[in-house]
Amino acid sequence: MGIKLVASDLDGTLFTDEKTISDETRRTLEEITEKGILFVPCTGRAFASVPELVRTLPGVQYMIASNGASIYHVETGERVYGCTISADSVARILALPMPEEMTFEVQIQGQSYTEQRYIDDPARFGATGFGVQYIRTTRHAVEDIRTFAKEHKAELDGMTFVSANRELRESFWKQLEDTVPDIRITSSVPHLIEIGHIDADKGKTLARFLRMRGIGTDEAMAFGDAGNDISMLTAVKYGIAMENATDECKAAAYAIAEENNADGVAKMIRKYCL
Repeated sequence: MGIKLVASDLDGTLFTDEKTISDETRRTLEEITEKGILFVPCTGRAFASVPELVRTLPGVQYMIASNGASIYHVETGERVYGCTISADSVARILALPMPEEMTFEVQIQGQSYTEQRYIDDPARFGATGFGVQYIRTTRHAVEDIRTFAKEHKAELDGMTFVSANRELRESFWKQLEDTVPDIRITSSVPHLIEIGHIDADKGKTLARFLRMRGIGTDEAMAFGDAGNDISMLTAVKYGIAMENATDECKAAAYAIAEENNADGVAKMIRKYCL
């Protein structure tokens, strides 16, 4: 197939449910690296929130973070591309009423900031299992998240609103669509509403990176499992959804891989690249 680049989401895709990377997957990435194929993690996480086991994977030179709002050189930590939400959009978003059952966080220069009550009790807002510890160990607390966001309104890679209340999330999503014209709204897990600039999604940023490297979309493969991965799967010829992916993600895919707990990424890479 002449694949020169493989991109992959992390949670629910490259990671197992235990947030590990299997030995088989690591061996497979070593083999494609030896063949000169680039491997690029593409995640909704802020750059600083990506664990070391990803940064040290074979062949990882660059990473797409914050749902496409940034590209980082992994070894140096240099931000080589960024697309922040407009200050006007941030002001419009912050003007919307936010109920007590919802909180939010912001991503700035690879770091995530939120209010203390979210860090103290992530489960209250819908986090489960690994997510609870992940929030507590990767977020920086600020005294007043709304004031903090206003003060940094020209620097936000992304904003993520969090609530365990489905009706509340759906209502807030609709308000965002109706009042803020130049944003992209997506979700990687049900209790999150993830917001970025309209030109900052995984697909557009992956396409930009391919152009930077002189690689065609027909020479790239991408893996994902959620709504925020769909643009990435459709940006390349070989967009692969996991068996555990959402129905919408599967519908957008070129092919379906086995689930994340069964080395689905590694098996598909071996099928088409090795």
